Amino acid sequence: MTRFTLSIFVLLFAVICTGCILMGPKVIWSDNLAIQASSKDEKMHDDNMYTEGETSPLISERKDKKAVEEADKYTHATLSWIQTQKVEKIVIKSDEGQLEFFEALYKDDEGNWESLRNVRDNLKTTYSINMLGRPIMTTAIRLKIPRRWDSRRVGGQKRRARGETGAPQGTSRKIREIEVYHSITLEPEVPSTKE
Repeated sequence: MTRFTLSIFVLLFAVICTGCILMGPKVIWSDNLAIQASSKDEKMHDDNMYTEGETSPLISERKDKKAVEEADKYTHATLSWIQTQKVEKIVIKSDEGQLEFFEALYKDDEGNWESLRNVRDNLKTTYSINMLGRPIMTTAIRLKIPRRWDSRRVGGQKRRARGETGAPQGTSRKIREIEVYHSITLEPEVPSTKE
């Protein structure tokens, strides 16, 4: 009898929690902000999944040794806006294996690049970075992608089973779409006082 009672309580608790989650506030996302951005290759944010944009060489404003070494190791896709944008969600779409490793960055108020997320071993074709509740204000978003890496997928074998030098050195990556959103808050309905 106690097992039956316990299972009924667990089931009732699950139903109550599910109802509370479903009754929570719904998130309404804005239109894709990336359409209004500028970049070196407009195909990666033209709101068309069937076009592919390519990353470009990483060229830094600084000309020191560290900046030159970084430019040799990475390519990038940068979206920039004239006005500051509120960003809470970034969706990156590419073919499998194109973005196995990358770092998502944003430009802060001082013009420095700050890291949002460092992604490793991504095998998905769609990758989402959700920052709901902790938005960033920025004029530019950048995906920094290594020119070469040690792939996890080498002829169906594990990385440790066979050596792999990674992608060819001069390779740019193909990105199908970069989408950028912010949440829209709905104004609560105020009851009418007229009778």
